[in-house]
Amino acid sequence: MTKTVKITTEYITLTQLLKEENIISSGGQAKYYLMDFPVLLNGEQENRRGKKLYDHDEIIVGDETFIIALAENADELIVAAQEEKAERAAAAKKTVRDDRIKAQKAAAAKVRKEARFAELRRQNRTRSGGVGRQTATGRNNKGPKGPGSWNSHH
Repeated sequence: MTKTVKITTEYITLTQLLKEENIISSGGQAKYYLMDFPVLLNGEQENRRGKKLYDHDEIIVGDETFIIALAENADELIVAAQEEKAERAAAAKKTVRDDRIKAQKAAAAKVRKEARFAELRRQNRTRSGGVGRQTATGRNNKGPKGPGSWNSHH
């Protein structure tokens, strides 16, 4: 029995054909189906599930023959799909560029913030992670902090 399969894109994969014709129920089954059952593409055995099937290709599965044919308005749909793909690619490129710019701005802001805190530490004569502001003598006016100091007798 011969059946014409109308497609609205430039091609479909062998897995898509097998699913569309209810030969398999999921894409994961294609690998095993093609290992167990011979599939002929234009007279030659085909076992690649991602094989692209184009207009006028003939696929034989068991006792059924499928002929791939473009739908009447397929040319318009293919052009529209290619334009949409180009738009998505441009949008993805813009997103990557925007993310890179955002990351560069964040890095510059971090550098400015670290420089501002370094200047404040220099003015207050404290070290990074210091406990408090030092007095004019250069000593810390607060006692030690943390678990090690909890039991100390000062």
